[in-house]
Amino acid sequence: MIYIETASFTPSVNLAFEEYFLKYLDMGDDIFMLWRNEPTIVVGRFQNTLEEINQAYTESNNINVIRRISGGGAVYHDLGNLCFTFILRNVTPKSADFSKFTIPVVKALAQMGIRTETSGRNDLTINGKKFSGNAMALHKNQFLFHGTLLFDSDLEVLGQVLNVSTDKIESKGIKSVRSRVTNIKPYIASGMQIEEFKQTLKKLILANEKQTEYIPTAEDRTAIQKLVETKYLAWEWNFGNNPTSKIRYRRRYAGGKVEFNFELEKGFIKSCQIKGDFLGLCEIDEVEERLINTRYTADDVQNVFATIDIQKHFGSITKEEILLCIMGA
Repeated sequence: MIYIETASFTPSVNLAFEEYFLKYLDMGDDIFMLWRNEPTIVVGRFQNTLEEINQAYTESNNINVIRRISGGGAVYHDLGNLCFTFILRNVTPKSADFSKFTIPVVKALAQMGIRTETSGRNDLTINGKKFSGNAMALHKNQFLFHGTLLFDSDLEVLGQVLNVSTDKIESKGIKSVRSRVTNIKPYIASGMQIEEFKQTLKKLILANEKQTEYIPTAEDRTAIQKLVETKYLAWEWNFGNNPTSKIRYRRRYAGGKVEFNFELEKGFIKSCQIKGDFLGLCEIDEVEERLINTRYTADDVQNVFATIDIQKHFGSITKEEILLCIMGA
């Protein structure tokens, strides 16, 4: 088995590493990786990003939002979370069993004195609380299995970033199942920190493997950076890949109630209806028409409203209040 370090805390780089070694470079052996991300929400390949994140919270706290190539639900990463990746050769869909690939992690944790259980199809728990979610992807005969290990993550932030009111967003995206969560650290008596935990886990998992460590070449890193720039940093991948969805946000302000109803397609506003009892002076359809075909991001919507006379259409409701309502803040 080959061990590879990404040497990065940047989510776009780490996910590009996975895809590169899964799809574009056959190492001739199985691969194992351990890596960490700065604060990030990672959504599953088939999810609607807007349904999974608290968008206002992520934007105000500079939390990354990125889509991965595997299925499953949304997860929160920070530097207190350790991710693991196995890339295995000659695996068929029939042999792609989650439990088979969590066994090395479970055994390693047991050697550290941590008793774990499996829950559902792809979670690991301690005392009934989830600390690991796992997902997989298949490319030809190459198989990617990866997961999270909440070691010392900020669980309060985790509860905020994934706390979204889904009753106001309707789509056919795969929705996450929320669980009670816990960190691993309280169950380790030694006072171990995450870097020591990482090195210990690495040693235990690779103990019975004939192993080598591969240092990515300059050519590897150039190809990985291309994936970062063309895919993982692209709005089209992270948000434009969302399934068609309907969104309704409404707020009551001192100047009256306002409600925005959108239909989004590939991340763009394709229909818009504005309702409310605000004291506007002119027909609202001009605003509705201006919003159609706008990319549903705070910056793009704000650019539209920069050219609209807010008072004429919405009375005493301010531009800032309108923008907060539109973006569900």
